[in-house]
Amino acid sequence: MIAGIVWLLASLPAAGFQVARLRSLGLKRLLAWTAAILAVAIADMAAAGYPATVRMLAIIGVLLYGMKSVVYIEWTSRTGRYLSWRRWIAFHLWFGMRPEAFARRAAAPYGDAVGYIRSGAWRFAAGLVLTVLAAQPWIPLPAEPGAARSLGSIMAVLPLLAGLSLMLHFGLFTIVAGLWRLAGFDCRRQFRNPLLSRSLGEFWSRRWNLAFSDMTAIGAYRPLSLVWGRTAARFAAFAFSGILHELAISLPVRQGFGGPAVYFLLHGAAVSFESLLERSGKPLSAVPGLGRAWTLTWLILPLPLLFHPAFLQEIVLPLVARFK
Repeated sequence: MIAGIVWLLASLPAAGFQVARLRSLGLKRLLAWTAAILAVAIADMAAAGYPATVRMLAIIGVLLYGMKSVVYIEWTSRTGRYLSWRRWIAFHLWFGMRPEAFARRAAAPYGDAVGYIRSGAWRFAAGLVLTVLAAQPWIPLPAEPGAARSLGSIMAVLPLLAGLSLMLHFGLFTIVAGLWRLAGFDCRRQFRNPLLSRSLGEFWSRRWNLAFSDMTAIGAYRPLSLVWGRTAARFAAFAFSGILHELAISLPVRQGFGGPAVYFLLHGAAVSFESLLERSGKPLSAVPGLGRAWTLTWLILPLPLLFHPAFLQEIVLPLVARFK
């Protein structure tokens, strides 16, 4: 039931706030990770009778809030700082994963806050136009489940995906960041010109979905790097990203398991290769155009693994009807 999901979204922050104040770091980590995993299982069961899109949103919502507690515990253990309960709630009203954005409030609004809101509004409008155009009959979208298996099918829905991303990632998220900056909190853009990336490492760590990269870095990479070393921890972080995408993409449609995980494992291997080239003094970015071509190739060619047929058929394509 939806009421159960709402209860989860309210109880996770309340529990995380209390858990973070325990003394044992090991116990705090155990409780936070257990709460996040159980919340996903409960959300999935609660939304079982609803359309796949509702199941996806429910899972993403509880994952976001569950991982905020995981990240917050790592931040408090590293800095010794804690948020007040008001700032803790504010942190949950923001898509980012850096608690320090709410640890201090500026005396005056940030000067670029209105610019954030304006640019976000323009991008939201552009995304809406692109989404409406992409949903029109002249776009050859796959009509049958078996037709959504090729890269060509992915390319057919790319304009729709791009429009939705402009509306959400570059539009709404930027507007909300601007509103928080007006309030004096240092919330920043989470998507920063990803098409300018000259390597996959740059794309994932500094340009695309910084909330997600911060989450994996703080919650997985940093703790594991102390035990396994940087290389193994980096690959584990990509594997962890694959698992989270399985939960958000495959679990709601009950099909396609393995594809998103393989997509991110491939990227983990590619980023490791990039690091090897950098250590040898031959970074891809040193050759004009090569780094961007390399990055786009790795992002686009394996896309059928990430956005598999069941996801396209049950979640993406039904959105078309809503914009016709």
